[in-house]
Amino acid sequence: MENKKQRDEPRIEALLGYANSIIDTLREPFLVLDKNLRVISTNQAFCAVFEVTEKETIGQPLPDLGNKQWDIPKLLQLLKEIIPEKKVVKDYELEHRFEQIGQRVMILNARQLRIPRQVAAIISSEVIAAAEGEAGGETGEEELILLAIQDVTERKRIQKELKESEERFRRAFETSLDGLLLVHKTGGNVLNSNSSAQKMLDYSSDELLKKKLWEIGVTKDDKDFQEMMSILERDGVIYYNDIQVNTKKGLNISSDVFLVDKAKVMQCNIRDITEKKKTKNILIELAGAKSKFTSTVSHELRSPLAAIKEATNLVLDGSLGPVNAEQEDVLSTAKENIDRLGRLINNVLVYQKMEAGKMGYDFNKNDLNEVAQEALKSAVLFSGNRKTDLVMELGADLPRIKFDKDKIFQVLINLMANALKYSESGSITIQTWREDYDVHVSVRDSGPGIKPEDLEGIFEPFGMLGNKQKSGTGLGLAIAREIVLAHHGRIWAESEIGKGCTFHFTLPL
Repeated sequence: MENKKQRDEPRIEALLGYANSIIDTLREPFLVLDKNLRVISTNQAFCAVFEVTEKETIGQPLPDLGNKQWDIPKLLQLLKEIIPEKKVVKDYELEHRFEQIGQRVMILNARQLRIPRQVAAIISSEVIAAAEGEAGGETGEEELILLAIQDVTERKRIQKELKESEERFRRAFETSLDGLLLVHKTGGNVLNSNSSAQKMLDYSSDELLKKKLWEIGVTKDDKDFQEMMSILERDGVIYYNDIQVNTKKGLNISSDVFLVDKAKVMQCNIRDITEKKKTKNILIELAGAKSKFTSTVSHELRSPLAAIKEATNLVLDGSLGPVNAEQEDVLSTAKENIDRLGRLINNVLVYQKMEAGKMGYDFNKNDLNEVAQEALKSAVLFSGNRKTDLVMELGADLPRIKFDKDKIFQVLINLMANALKYSESGSITIQTWREDYDVHVSVRDSGPGIKPEDLEGIFEPFGMLGNKQKSGTGLGLAIAREIVLAHHGRIWAESEIGKGCTFHFTLPL
């Protein structure tokens, strides 16, 4: 008998070594327990996941592992019933906070394994030796429990987030004001629709399920649909502007259509723009009428205004007889207002031309610093008796760049005129410098500054920066903006009350 045992042991050890190698390569934690729930074998995955060593685990009662973090009454009761009742535990979900690794969700599978005590002794001699003292000998069988543990915490989190995402999508799908259709990417048939689509197209949910996408006018036919799917596969999103979608009653609805790739299905968003289109056409007509009226009035005013100006000049310079001091003062005021009205008419006509996209530009390579110097000389002439210093800080390394010299000169004049209007004293500084791929220009004054609520609207036509007492046409900044934008540049203002204002614009290199 002893000889047979000696002959069998090498073979048993080899088979157990093979089995242990398989268990040790498992990615999921694995334990072998005796009937008293002592650990007689474990694998590397268990030690790694629960941050314990094999020495701390082998021979220990399961409830004592890891500072008693496995002392879970429901689990222990379940495992204790496996051997006497020959139970099999399958996919038992356990959620528990472990001291070292935190809150986890585990799936447990366990079952009984009966093996000869001799084999069990080879698995773990120390544990079985203690068991032999209790059981009284080497003969007979050892009843073990195999416990496989799968950490599904991350999977559960993803499932929860996916479910929440699906619920959010479902709510958004159902409550969207746009008509939404889910369409099969191969056959083109509608798989689902929301209430907005049903109301817009005048179909019930069941009626839309029988429709192909081309039957409601989104595509011409099946061939066009397949070509669309090829583009969608490549780009992920397709946008169609102002297409005619067909309703059940045969009406055509002007719509913007978005197609979005969704794996096996496609989402089709249909936005009814019928009213928007009508409103847009009305606004275009009104804008055209306004532009025509403004242009006509401006042109009609030019001739009589020129006559009034000439007559005023004749009286003012004494050509029609002597003028006393009081009359001269009145006539000078009248002349200033005539000149201002003339500038307003010219600016209105210029702005109307810009708005219509009819303003011509002469782009050539120019030196921006030279233009800034010319603009400053002109500003000196119309600064009058103001005690305002005009300062230049021009960048030395500016390259010659393409821009319309006269138009950018006008931008600088408009910005400086605006600065002078609000700066009775102090200084106005023009700066130029190179910044990445742009040339940057700033005009900084020492005026009262602009309120934050006025900053957004200062480039709008007839904006007067909240001060109606200052003279001006209200178009200078609007014209400056249009010119800079036509040069593919940017223009903006920065200000702080009591600390002046700085206008910036950039021109691309």
